[in-house]
Amino acid sequence: MRARIYPLALGKIIKHALIDPGNEIAGLLIGKYLKKNDVLEIWDAITGDQRSTPGFVYLHEDTIAHAAEWVIRNRPGLYIVGWYHSHPGFNVFLSAIDLETQKRYQMLFPKAVALVVDPLKYSKTGKLSDLRFSIFRINRRGQVVRVPTSIGIHRRKLLESTLKGVETMELKYINTGQEAEVEEYEVAVNNDEGGGERSNFPIGSVLKKFKDRFIP
Repeated sequence: MRARIYPLALGKIIKHALIDPGNEIAGLLIGKYLKKNDVLEIWDAITGDQRSTPGFVYLHEDTIAHAAEWVIRNRPGLYIVGWYHSHPGFNVFLSAIDLETQKRYQMLFPKAVALVVDPLKYSKTGKLSDLRFSIFRINRRGQVVRVPTSIGIHRRKLLESTLKGVETMELKYINTGQEAEVEEYEVAVNNDEGGGERSNFPIGSVLKKFKDRFIP
């Protein structure tokens, strides 16, 4: 599978990461999957209330639910196809916590991806060569792999994605009026020790209610 991200979506994500380059940020990817070409297209991005630190970010459950509703109302034909977050100053990869989050997305939609951006050096130099981002997913063997990614240049789709995204030239922000408490992001995952891993997003409970709004 390949990924194609359109400039407006990527620009919104980078701008979001630069608002607070010392802390992690997160949001959702909006797009569609082209089965014939095995290409996942990312047209737009959306974010909302979250709790962040330099090493962790948590997106509130209500934020995800409201985002799903917003996508179905405002982006017909598009879906939530993954998530993004930043790693300020420690390169792009999926941590153990990120891995658990990605597993949840792929349980719902096997083609879902995770975009990771490291904006820290770029925020200091302004050089594009210092901007780091990659897209990841988990393969059938349970291994994290990088997804070959291009920045979309198809003229019609470039214009179409821009026209859709320009309605919210600023990154759409879901404000739920609630703060995400740190204790709320403890999500138990079965393992040999009987302990648990944390997840960036409480995606499981949201998916039960909004499954049709995530799956292409």
